[in-house]
Amino acid sequence: MHEGDEVSAPPRAQAAGVLVNGTPHPWRPGLTVADVLAARGSDDAFVATAVNTRFVPRAARPDTPLLPGDRVVVFSAIVGG
Repeated sequence: MHEGDEVSAPPRAQAAGVLVNGTPHPWRPGLTVADVLAARGSDDAFVATAVNTRFVPRAARPDTPLLPGDRVVVFSAIVGG
């Protein structure tokens, strides 16, 4: 492996995809949380996200890569006090 080499999952892992709220979603190299939200048509401002039980802040979504088998949860954010 050399610097600059592209890393991707083997074909079988790509077929596995990621789970979004329990529903399979296709995986591809470079897939991010923001990409998943866009594909679902989710309004980024009104949802909260977690990957493998870890909260992902809105600003971090474009830079949060997903791997085959990751579990993404998208839910309505509740604000109040």
